[in-house]
Amino acid sequence: MNGLYQIIEERSLELGNDSDVIKDEIESGKYPGLSLYGNQLVYKTEHIYPNRSAHSDRIPLLFLFTNPHPESVARRLFLSEPHSQTFWQRLFESCHLRLPLGTQIDLKSWDESTTQVLGELMLRGEYESKFLIYFHCLWPVPTKQPSDLKRLFKSNKNLLREIERSGMDELEKLVQDEQIRHIVVFAGPTFHEVTGANIDSYKGWASRLIQAINDFQGNRDAEKYWLRLRSGYAKATFSQNVDVYLALNTHAKNWGKEKGKRYFTFGLDMIFERILIMMDVKQRGL
Repeated sequence: MNGLYQIIEERSLELGNDSDVIKDEIESGKYPGLSLYGNQLVYKTEHIYPNRSAHSDRIPLLFLFTNPHPESVARRLFLSEPHSQTFWQRLFESCHLRLPLGTQIDLKSWDESTTQVLGELMLRGEYESKFLIYFHCLWPVPTKQPSDLKRLFKSNKNLLREIERSGMDELEKLVQDEQIRHIVVFAGPTFHEVTGANIDSYKGWASRLIQAINDFQGNRDAEKYWLRLRSGYAKATFSQNVDVYLALNTHAKNWGKEKGKRYFTFGLDMIFERILIMMDVKQRGL
């Protein structure tokens, strides 16, 4: 699969003749980024599929989001809307992901070129890491909140189920084509969709993850850390070869500044390190 230089993709969805309520909602202007062409819903979605052929020695890792935000789609890069841009600072504060030396990207002060330059860097995989990061949305239709997607299609639940089914099919195909064995998700409901995990098992996840990080900073006991968070990793329903991890929600990406590295980044680093350790154990046959 070659997605080089392509983050934004236009798609359409056949609504059928019995979708007048959906059409009225779209025409009301409450769903920016969605338009109608006859019985078709036309929209743009986003994904980042890096040039894997140039980095065959790196570990494919998928960041899986629920669905696109219309403003990030309009800006042509994941998490590029102003309130989300610090995601990229937190990501590149990781011990396992560094911007290349001499880069001209200033993640603290975005200008008109930032989205293009950063997007191309991610597509090319031109950062320092043992991992190659993919970005994908489980459901491709952009809305401001995932709940808005279900609200839009509540009058046609068959169409909503088709979006959900095709989204899982597309995810499975991507994972198979790119030989991805590790997925990180940032929302409990998405974790549930991909793993079938009991919804009650990750209630209060942010508080539990933050407490586990605080304790780890004191005792440095990784085994105890992962034991406490065992409900936050599971196998994908479509493959026992794919591990899925629940990270801190991106809304919490700036929490923990007083502790140096933010909780969001610290949690990602723990996932990265666990993957590397587990792969090393497997390769050594231990």
